[in-house]
Amino acid sequence: MPQQYSVAFITKLYRGGGLERVTQLLSTYLSQQNISVFLITGEPTEHDFQVPDNVRRLVAFAENDGIREDTPSEENLKRMQAKNELLLQYAQQYNIQLFVCQEHWAHGNYETINFLKDHNIKVVAIEHNFFLFPFYDDREYLFKISRRTYPRLDALVCLNRVDVQLWRKVGVKNAIYIPNLLTFDPDSITAAHLSSNNIVMVGHFQKVDPSIILMMHCVVEQYPNAIFQLVPQQNNVTRYFENAALMVVTSSIEGFSMVLVEAKAFGIPTVAFNLKYAELWQDGITNVDRNDVDALADNVVSLLKDRDLRLQRGKEAKQSLDRFDVEKTVQKWVALIKAVIDGNEDGIQQMKDSEEKVEEEFALNVLKEELGFIGREGYDFGFRL
Repeated sequence: MPQQYSVAFITKLYRGGGLERVTQLLSTYLSQQNISVFLITGEPTEHDFQVPDNVRRLVAFAENDGIREDTPSEENLKRMQAKNELLLQYAQQYNIQLFVCQEHWAHGNYETINFLKDHNIKVVAIEHNFFLFPFYDDREYLFKISRRTYPRLDALVCLNRVDVQLWRKVGVKNAIYIPNLLTFDPDSITAAHLSSNNIVMVGHFQKVDPSIILMMHCVVEQYPNAIFQLVPQQNNVTRYFENAALMVVTSSIEGFSMVLVEAKAFGIPTVAFNLKYAELWQDGITNVDRNDVDALADNVVSLLKDRDLRLQRGKEAKQSLDRFDVEKTVQKWVALIKAVIDGNEDGIQQMKDSEEKVEEEFALNVLKEELGFIGREGYDFGFRL
């Protein structure tokens, strides 16, 4: 009889976001691979995603208790300790062999990793954003904590190949590239007709960057029939994509944008500020230098004026998703889970040897550019740039 493996994914919320949707899908696929899967979350709500069949949900977070886990206050530390003791209890009660921690923005994430490793429990973490995320979010202390904590992991899953090189450079030897699962089948989606003048922008719009307003002004000045549709991040964007001409992305930092995945699946051409580390930015997208508003506007207008160009770029965008094959991603996860639980360092090394790579020099140049962009040139990582 084959060995039964068991893994638990930790996420406080189980609704609304791309991370949570990917967790649901990954749990579904892994539960079909002779792996017992647990979800460890906050208290269930009516808005949660459905728990997959054969997956057990356990509660370790109190919902709406007014305490945040992203700051290391004394009160939070007490709460984190109580949660971690409960995780240890679950590990013993349900024979959970491996925990997957993925809330990289929360201080409690690192407390949990350290606690579990102190108790000789296997831990894999997923880094859902770029290496320098804490600097963009004005929480440099999180970078220092992650840099101390991640080397203790059995493996760190990165969503881009630049991150793999950078985390290995700072001592995380088992950093491995596994892209996110696509949250739907692109082949099942009919491409948008791209015959409207609608320009979709998805994001948090409590405060719109003045440069974006300037870009809109430049576009409308050249193409008066342009219609900008600003869609809040958590909304269902499908109906907007069905009637879109193109999408504009003005993010300064991204992980694995599920919104961009969906836009590509609909065959929607996208104009975006260039993020050289982001895998989804490499193909099927028109990149311009960050903060080059004129170039952004000019490319938008060029697409609005030429439907054949939109159709061509949209076709390229849809085809670019072929490299993110769901079956390959699932099998990488299965191989990693089994290798970690079995303590098979050779198996992990084999995964590292066979993965797609970028050159270290390229990764370091990207890091240098990003540090320049955020005004942190000369930051000491312990190695030369």
